Amino acid sequence: MISYASNSVLSKARAMYGKRMRNKNYDELLACRNTIDIVSYLKRKTSYASILSSVNENSAHRFDIEQKLKYKLFVDFESLGRYDISVGEHFFEYIITRAEIEQLMHSLMLLAAGKSGEYIHTIPEFFYSHTKVDLISLKNIKSYDEFLNTVKKSYYYKILLPFKPDKDARINLTGIETALYNYLYEIVFSIIKKYVKGSAQKELMDFFNDYIDLNNLVRIVRMRKFYDLSAEYIFAGLMKYGSFSDCQLKAFINSPSDKQMMSDMKNTKLGRKWFSKGLDIIDKVPINMRYNWCKHNIRFSISPPIVLMSYIFLKEIEILNIINVIEGIKYRMPSEKIKQMLIGVN
Repeated sequence: MISYASNSVLSKARAMYGKRMRNKNYDELLACRNTIDIVSYLKRKTSYASILSSVNENSAHRFDIEQKLKYKLFVDFESLGRYDISVGEHFFEYIITRAEIEQLMHSLMLLAAGKSGEYIHTIPEFFYSHTKVDLISLKNIKSYDEFLNTVKKSYYYKILLPFKPDKDARINLTGIETALYNYLYEIVFSIIKKYVKGSAQKELMDFFNDYIDLNNLVRIVRMRKFYDLSAEYIFAGLMKYGSFSDCQLKAFINSPSDKQMMSDMKNTKLGRKWFSKGLDIIDKVPINMRYNWCKHNIRFSISPPIVLMSYIFLKEIEILNIINVIEGIKYRMPSEKIKQMLIGVN
């Protein structure tokens, strides 16, 4: 039997989803001339009005706007979590951990490129009370040792220490990213097994496994196509979770040609479902899979954890779309070109 609290989560999430950006909103957003017009439109016509109310559109920096948009995600999650605290508080750990990992990887990529001074954190101040990572100090690091010192009080230190490069050696960004996301999925699968029951548990497990599988396939395609890497290096760069066995993944990696590799991938159950969608850019397959799964479940699922996570993932995609519009207009890209970058927008 579905409890009153569960019914509240379902109705609240769907009511919030009803305030999402529609195709008409995106068209009007794409018609804006600059960031000032975009912020003005978001404040007048969308659910981001309250979040952006304190922003002066005439002087706001792009990163300030991005910070506010991401803050909306945390606000909405907290709002939904109140209706099902037992699930909400645990999935909040997943959301926080993923945000931390994104910031750590952003900082490391700048460090590897010799641009660590350009680090600008785009996580809202609200986030600081929920993280043990000293994000502010990341903008001052000039070496991997300094980076390690910044995360020393967190669990990430244990993960990142083995990747300390030898003198003059490159930072192994692929290996670090894989290790961090393995840690993230270890957390999310633990939460699902412990706090989600019945068919909802299986559905969430299948969703994350499919998402990981698709990301692994994309990684294989990209590393084979764009980089001259050994099979061992490629395999080490794959996430250890997912449904594909090591033998299957190694078979894809060792395919005699890219054409054969794609053919083999398309012949899997997952490949037949997602690689036959006519998507031109394989990198978009995982996020399109996430969008379609969430869009279906926000409407039809009766499981509070699934509806809660579906809403949050859809909101993330919407925020990403808005950020892409801001970027596209800033660099004077044609509106049709920008629109092609957006997820779930016709």
